[in-house]
Amino acid sequence: MTQTHEQSVRFISHRITAHRMHRRGASIDAIADHLRVAKRSVHRYLALECPPEPQPVEADVDLSDFYMKGACGEFPELDWTSRSSLQQAECKAVCEHCPVLAQCRTWALTKGREESGVWGGMTKEERRRRLGRRRGRKSGQRSDVVAGAREQGAA
Repeated sequence: MTQTHEQSVRFISHRITAHRMHRRGASIDAIADHLRVAKRSVHRYLALECPPEPQPVEADVDLSDFYMKGACGEFPELDWTSRSSLQQAECKAVCEHCPVLAQCRTWALTKGREESGVWGGMTKEERRRRLGRRRGRKSGQRSDVVAGAREQGAA
């Protein structure tokens, strides 16, 4: 029986969640209830090695530092440069559990801003919006605080 991509992503997600909950002392029953699976599935998740946790980000990230360690390499059938929202959603689902997500996102927001496709769990447009928000905001101010101050000043 072959697994679909969706089933693979769910299996990885459940495995990570089961390991995290188990490390925090949750019982097998509690993990099974949380994941809405049978207890034997939880035992199967815990019997397998936990996928690596995301690593802390260094200030200067180079693509060659993390590219070959990414979860994207496990899914060559996905089109990581597609403009299809369905394809982008599948790629982002893989990114959610990538051990180098933080490094990839840092690279995408600094050096890879103009690269097309999904990088660091974000599309090119999402990276543009995030970078635009950062530039438009004065340091230390939150956008909702600024908007509230404008409204009070107008009243």
